[in-house]
Amino acid sequence: MWSIVQTKSDAEPWWFLEGWHEDILHEWTYTNKEEAFACYQEKTTEMAESYPHCRVKRGTQAAFWCESELLFCDSCDEDLQLYHGFLILKNGVPYTKDHMSEEDRTFFEGLFPAIKKTEAK
Repeated sequence: MWSIVQTKSDAEPWWFLEGWHEDILHEWTYTNKEEAFACYQEKTTEMAESYPHCRVKRGTQAAFWCESELLFCDSCDEDLQLYHGFLILKNGVPYTKDHMSEEDRTFFEGLFPAIKKTEAK
């Protein structure tokens, strides 16, 4: 089972902070890997066209943002950056470059060629 998850939060999607599931805006589920990859490609391409900044961690965990989109944090009394995140999960577990085939790694690297240099570690 494959899932594409879209989040909206003041934290990048790879943090998986307590309650991160509450930040999920949309989730698409597929039994077929090719359909899941196509959905991920479509959704991240749309975000890349709409947002000037993108950071990718572990090859598939992407955060998109613009400086003007902020969220006020009552507990810290300041504005925080708002991130639009995308994750791909395989059987409920993040599908990352450390656990994928070379073919899949090449596919995901091709999605984010312009930001490859700024990939988060």
